[in-house]
Amino acid sequence: MKVKYAMAMVFTFAISFCWGQYNSFKKLALVMESKTAKSGYSSLTDAEVYYANDGSMVSYYNSPKKYTVMNNSKGEIKIYDPEKNVVLLQQNYLYSTETSQFYYFLNNKKSDLGLNQMGFIQNNVRFEEGFMITEWLPPAQMAKSVGKVELVHENGQPIYIAYYDNNNLLTTKSYYYNYVKLNPTLDFPSTITQISYNTPTDSTITKTTYKNIRLDNEVDDKALNFKIPENAKSIQ
Repeated sequence: MKVKYAMAMVFTFAISFCWGQYNSFKKLALVMESKTAKSGYSSLTDAEVYYANDGSMVSYYNSPKKYTVMNNSKGEIKIYDPEKNVVLLQQNYLYSTETSQFYYFLNNKKSDLGLNQMGFIQNNVRFEEGFMITEWLPPAQMAKSVGKVELVHENGQPIYIAYYDNNNLLTTKSYYYNYVKLNPTLDFPSTITQISYNTPTDSTITKTTYKNIRLDNEVDDKALNFKIPENAKSIQ
């Protein structure tokens, strides 16, 4: 069960975000489609995702199979399999709706995408052809796995972030583009492409798109307030 739903946790973490004092809306819903390619094989994950300003999130996955994922700002996560009527319960801060980079997009904290909060220190800034490029050094607890992070802005919008190891080899890079305006002061990247380098010759490419974004009165409260059946069997 844990292995089967590991991907659900990964994608939930990837799309998690929550609301704070900077937001001018209380609820949001969208359609997520994520395509992953590796070693000549590809997979598709799609879900209808609902959020509330208390940090709660409900994601209805349609593929690779139907299941519902619920998580919140405390890192509590529930994965419900309607076919077997079982629910997997776990708690880990990595599953919190406050740990994703999208949290900073929706709170107008796009200057560092959470690097400062994670303990990174800005080491350098330079400007090239209209781009602002900042370099960040990791905190001590990450120094063994991360050498530096490079973040690129264009016209105030983050468009690229890259992680390097201690040998200055690129390990992960992400592109943010196709920005949409959620309100007069808030822009959101509707497409994200992430490339993870598993080895110098092998990589995993994941392209995630967000469509049909709805706010407040357009959000279905019933979907947002999903309740797991009381007779569902709990596993951990």
